[in-house]
Amino acid sequence: MLNKIFFLVIVVSVSLYSCDTTEESSSTVKQSTWSPKMDEPSELAQIMRDLNEEGLQRKASLEKGELFSGSVDNLLKMIAATPTEPHMKGPAFEPHTLAFNASYGAIQSASTITQQIDAHNNLVKSCVACHTNFCQGPISRIELLYIN
Repeated sequence: MLNKIFFLVIVVSVSLYSCDTTEESSSTVKQSTWSPKMDEPSELAQIMRDLNEEGLQRKASLEKGELFSGSVDNLLKMIAATPTEPHMKGPAFEPHTLAFNASYGAIQSASTITQQIDAHNNLVKSCVACHTNFCQGPISRIELLYIN
């Protein structure tokens, strides 16, 4: 009988001790600091994504019959931007970039919707031409920018 009482006292003591909230480690839930590391795009890939977004906005604006005025910030960075892979940029990249900049300038200087649509479609053609040589993956996405 004494053994049973002793055992009961031990079990109750352990139970009460384990329910004690004064101990720091048992009362706080540890927060995980781990988070998955997402791949970040290269400098050139981010510029291309920004230009695609601007192209979509320009297309929507022109289809509504409104002239679009974009930003030239990315154009100046494009030639020197670091690509995702070194082979995605070669000797022909700079001439393609210069042609793109000229087409972009035509968009900026267009004074009518028709002129800006023509310049926009020429810009899309220059994008496809460059991507045919360097990074074919987004061509189908780029072609969605054409205005009929």
